[in-house]
Amino acid sequence: MAPKDCSTDTTRLYRHLESKFENVAERLLLSQVDEKDDVLSITQHIIERIFVTTAMNLVNNNITKASKLLGMSRNTLSKKLRESGRLP
Repeated sequence: MAPKDCSTDTTRLYRHLESKFENVAERLLLSQVDEKDDVLSITQHIIERIFVTTAMNLVNNNITKASKLLGMSRNTLSKKLRESGRLP
């Protein structure tokens, strides 16, 4: 669900994203997923990695600008980048 203060285009993009995720979630859950798999955690990690990587690419690896795009603190983003091996 998109935040109420979003522009029409942004709201449309959030709805499109939600629709795509619903489709992928259904297909994934109906696949041969084992009950030992942590499907939600794995999916969250993948989505976070995609958004962090994309934000960093859009701002030429400027952590301050990427953190603002993502709506998180610079320290949180730096920690996530260190954990993923993208920062020393």
